[in-house]
Amino acid sequence: MNTKTRAPVIIIGMHRSGTSLLTRVLQQAGFFMGVGASRNEEAAFTNAINAWLFREASASWDRPESFDWLLEDETLRPWLLDYMDGIIRGPASLRFLGIRRGLRGGMPGQTRPWGWKDPRNTYTLPLWLELFPQARVLHITRHGVDVAASLRARRRGVFDKRVRRYRSMRAWYRNHPGAPTRRGFAPQVRCHTLEGGFSLWESYLQRAREHVRSLGPNAMEIAYEDLLRDPARLLPQALEFCGCPHDIGRMTAAAAGFRADRAHAWQHNEELRAFAASVADRLARLGYAPPAVNAPGRTG
Repeated sequence: MNTKTRAPVIIIGMHRSGTSLLTRVLQQAGFFMGVGASRNEEAAFTNAINAWLFREASASWDRPESFDWLLEDETLRPWLLDYMDGIIRGPASLRFLGIRRGLRGGMPGQTRPWGWKDPRNTYTLPLWLELFPQARVLHITRHGVDVAASLRARRRGVFDKRVRRYRSMRAWYRNHPGAPTRRGFAPQVRCHTLEGGFSLWESYLQRAREHVRSLGPNAMEIAYEDLLRDPARLLPQALEFCGCPHDIGRMTAAAAGFRADRAHAWQHNEELRAFAASVADRLARLGYAPPAVNAPGRTG
């Protein structure tokens, strides 16, 4: 049994970029991503740390810009790192590791492939790398128009659901003596429009690629579209990068569930094609070019 401790693999990338698809395959191959993962394959423990860091910066995942001010605050940063170090080495880490794994050592002492996923890692990564300097970073990308459309659709769904609930309980909410008690009608107002979601995608992608360039061989970038179209080539690469064993049968079964038609879904919608044309220059600067009609593909 290999008892050598392993550095984590930290998964970064914009929301709605297909990270959950790949992380499910990694977990099937033995990659540990924490106990009590959400339906998005994110551990509550590491999510809570990132959320706390964002609050310290008065930031949110859809308004991450102020996090840079936190990173630049040299008086604050050492205390944040000291607190984070205590959390990941102390009993709180059992919320990530579970009792049995935690008793064998804290987060820095894991011997099997492990890590965590959270889009906010894209911004908090410099702090995590100070705690885990040998960490590897896996970046998942997706076309910005598809991301913007997905963000808008998700927000509309949340808004419709909360408005229906408010209508059914309107008198109670309006006359509640402790009001306001509601979380709100819909968060992420930036994602209400395609432009808002697209500009957020630009910010995340630019930041993530800065990390990938600076980390060299300790970072890997995979395009969601390429993964859907060529899983036989990319899945073994991703598994090797994360230190997971290859199981041809398991990989073949996982790839059978991939839907290649979800790659560049924006091409099949007139509104999204028009929006892609309107941001063609911005897409090109990030390595994407709208393909010719009836000739789907991706450059960069």
